[in-house]
Amino acid sequence: MTDEISTLKGVFVFSATIIGAGILALPVAGATTGLFPMLLILLVVGAVSVFSALYIAETVVNTTGDHHLPSLAKEHLGGFGFAAMIIGIIIYIYGALVGYLAAGGQLFYSLSNGKIPVSAGILIYCAAGSFIVHFGLKIMSRVETYLFSAMLILIGIVITLTLPNIEIPLLLETHWNDTPNVFGVVLFAYVGHSVIPSIARGLKKQGNINRISIWGVLIPLLLYVAWCFVVIGAVPKTALEGWPSLASAKIAGQPATIPLGLIVGGSVIILGNLFAVLSTMTSYIGFGFSLKEAYVDVADVMHQKISPPAVTLLVVIPPLSMALFKPEAFVGALNIAGTYGGGLFVGILPVLMVLNSRKKAAAIKQMTWGGKWMPYIVLSIYLIGMIYSTIKLIS
Repeated sequence: MTDEISTLKGVFVFSATIIGAGILALPVAGATTGLFPMLLILLVVGAVSVFSALYIAETVVNTTGDHHLPSLAKEHLGGFGFAAMIIGIIIYIYGALVGYLAAGGQLFYSLSNGKIPVSAGILIYCAAGSFIVHFGLKIMSRVETYLFSAMLILIGIVITLTLPNIEIPLLLETHWNDTPNVFGVVLFAYVGHSVIPSIARGLKKQGNINRISIWGVLIPLLLYVAWCFVVIGAVPKTALEGWPSLASAKIAGQPATIPLGLIVGGSVIILGNLFAVLSTMTSYIGFGFSLKEAYVDVADVMHQKISPPAVTLLVVIPPLSMALFKPEAFVGALNIAGTYGGGLFVGILPVLMVLNSRKKAAAIKQMTWGGKWMPYIVLSIYLIGMIYSTIKLIS
C-alpha cells in the first residue's frame, strides 16, 4: 500500500482488517458476563485499540524509511523488541488458526446434521484453506472487498431476522464479576493494526490518521454491539442438557451462529453458518499467508532458503495438530491469541515504541491526546488484562 490513499479508503481497510472471525466468539464468551459487562469491555478495549493505532502511526511518521511492525520494533527497541514483536505475531496467528480450524470442524458438523464428524470437518476445512494459502492468494486478494461486503450483508440479514426473537430478561442478566474474563477474546476481535504503517505512509495528510484510527475501530465496535445484542438477547446463557445455549456452545467450541441458528431456525441456520464459514475461511487464509510470508522473510534474513511446500506445512501442521487434539478450542484459542499475542504486538510494544520515539527527538510530531501519562494508562490496561488472564489460566 505505497500509493496515496484517501481517508475513507483508510477507514475501510482498517475496519475490514479488524472485522473477522473474532465476532463469532464474542457472544459465546459473553455467556459468563451477560450483555452489559460485554458492552463495557468492548468500549474499554476499543478505546485502547484506538490509542494503539495512533501510537503505531506516530512512530511510523517519525521514523525514516519504509517500516512495518517488526522493523519498527527493531528500530526503536532493538533486537529484543524485534524478537518480542515476532513472538507476539506468531502467538496471535497460530492461536487464530487453531480457533478457525476448530470452528470449521464444528460448522461442518452442524451443517451436515452430525453426518460429518468434527475431526473430519477440521481436516476438510484445513485442506481447502491451506490449498488457497499455498496457491491462490492472488485470486483471494482480488475478491477480498467483495467477500467482506458479502459478510456484512449476511450478518445484517441475520441480525434483522433475529430481532423479533430477542427476550428482555436475557438482555438484563448480568455477572459483572466475570467481566475481565472476556478481555482476551475482545482484544482479539479488535486486532487489525498491522495495516496502520501502510495507511499512515499512504495518506496525503498524515494528520488524518487520527480519524482513521477512530472510525476504523468505531465501525467494528458498532457491529460488535449490535451482534452481541441480538445473540445474547435471543440465545439463553444456560439451558437444559441437549438444548442450545451460549454456555453449551462455549464448552463445545462452537461459533455463535450455531446456537443462534438452532434457536431462531429458518434461514438463519443457513445464512448464519454461511457467514461463519466466510469469515473464518477468509481470516484463516489471510493469517496463514501472513505467517507464511513472515517465515520466508526470516529465512531470507538468515540467508537460508525454505521451499514453498515446507513453509506451508510449517504454517498449517502445528495449528491442525492442536485443533484435532482439542476440537472444542475455538473460544479458548482466540482468548489466548488475543491476550498474549495481541496484547504484546498491538498493546505493549506500540506504547514502548512511541515512548522511545519521543525520547529520541524533542521536536516530534505527536498524534495522540491525553498528555504524557496516557501511554502509561494504555500500557497498564493491557498489562492488567494479561496478568489477570494469566492468573485465571493458572488457577
